[in-house]
Amino acid sequence: MLDTRKIGVFISKLRKEKDMTQVELADQLNVSHQAVSKWERGESMPDIGTLPMLAQVFGVTVDDIMNAGETFEHRKYRQIGSMFNEISSGKTEEAAEMINSGEVSMEEFVDVAPLVKASVLDKVTEKLDKKVFNLDTIMHLAPFVGSEVLDELVQQTSDEEIEWDIVTEVAPFLSRDTLRKLVDKTLQTSLTIQEIARIAPFLGRDYVDKLLDRAEDGEISWSFVQTLAPFISRERLAELVDKVADGKLEIHQITGLAPFLGRENIDKLLETAGMDHIEAEILVQLAPFMSKEHLNELVCKVEVGELDIHRIIALAPFLGRDNIDSLIKKVGIENMNPDILTGLAPFMSREMVSGLVKDLMSRNV
Repeated sequence: MLDTRKIGVFISKLRKEKDMTQVELADQLNVSHQAVSKWERGESMPDIGTLPMLAQVFGVTVDDIMNAGETFEHRKYRQIGSMFNEISSGKTEEAAEMINSGEVSMEEFVDVAPLVKASVLDKVTEKLDKKVFNLDTIMHLAPFVGSEVLDELVQQTSDEEIEWDIVTEVAPFLSRDTLRKLVDKTLQTSLTIQEIARIAPFLGRDYVDKLLDRAEDGEISWSFVQTLAPFISRERLAELVDKVADGKLEIHQITGLAPFLGRENIDKLLETAGMDHIEAEILVQLAPFMSKEHLNELVCKVEVGELDIHRIIALAPFLGRDNIDSLIKKVGIENMNPDILTGLAPFMSREMVSGLVKDLMSRNV
């Protein structure tokens, strides 16, 4: 890998030898002085279009910069500058030939991939011989090439034995179909829940459900249930919750899973929780995900002092007119004003709205 820290120190040294400020160097390269500062601190690198200009300013070669001034016999990169020149000139076929012929190693190409635009990198990659690739190389290129090119590379190496770690590394960058094929090929034995959780975001609910069918038996932690929740079906999530919770769920756990479980499952979980009291703020969070009937029951378990007018507004779309009317009567209307009434009006009965309007008018609010 490129040693950006050493390269940054070398760029700083060259700049000082030229008696230039970071601002002066930035102006010559048409970049910001903040960019130059990041180069010199080793936090980033000049892109492939800027490197030749930087080398020209300092009177050195791109190879000199990429090797941080190392003498020729100690250099890791010996022809990278030539490849950069080909790429920056749009000669992607010539750049690919340098790699195919071994003039530039695949390791060097992978190292400089972050400096090349994805569209250009794709063109070079498409012209490379299949023999120069292996799965490890593809894994390191994955963040920088397009998904279509990456899919093709993976399919070209389909005869190789694939380690699970490589699958998880490339998963975010592959198309769903290619990733599924790769997982199918890799699955010689069942997976653990932990392994499934790592790739679940990229596979789709139906496929993750199937993987869970084949998962190794073992203890499932609550954290893994939370991790998997957005990526599996409601039915499968409910099964996992039953398995992990064993009938002992706390309200904050239910709240965290509520968006993924569905009203029927939320209602059941809340029933098993057996609460005598529920905080108003938690009820507001749960309201969109439970049935109207169950929400009405839980509202009665909130301390009256916790139900201010703003929380009633938050609950209003989910409660029904009769219940909103009752809550407003219970809480009182001392804080009612035209803005609050406007927010609540669509969810109250006409009689209640009419009464509140008259009250506001009598108070000249």
